[in-house]
Amino acid sequence: MHSALPLLALSLLGVLVLPPPAAAQQTPEPAVAPKPDMLAEAMPVTPPASPARPEKKILAGNVVDEWGNALKGATVMVVGDQLHSVSTNSAGDYLLPVTAVAPPLLRVSFAGYQDAERVARGPADLLFKMEPVAGYRKALKKRTKAATKAWKH
Repeated sequence: MHSALPLLALSLLGVLVLPPPAAAQQTPEPAVAPKPDMLAEAMPVTPPASPARPEKKILAGNVVDEWGNALKGATVMVVGDQLHSVSTNSAGDYLLPVTAVAPPLLRVSFAGYQDAERVARGPADLLFKMEPVAGYRKALKKRTKAATKAWKH
């Protein structure tokens, strides 16, 4: 029997947010009043503001089958980002690092189950219950028997 404690903890935990790197400290300018004839020459040029960096987050969630059992080895990925995909552990849990301005679209896949996609806006969006593909197990058993028979001959 599986404990519901990890699933409950993940649903309460939601999204872990890593703090952004500390901004560089700017040195204050001297408080010397410029002379009127030097204003045109001595006006400091302010560099343009740098664009906002995407926020770095770690999404934590869980993947289970239709009965609530953990799916070990399910692939969780951010759609459109080939660098960020992970596999679930033996408890069906995953930690997925993302760097996005908008909430990411997550896709979960596992052999014999329909792919699931969801926009990760909150903790409830990070828990996936996978639905089986109709007839997959029967077709797999049939192909396995045919392959075994071909191998023996």
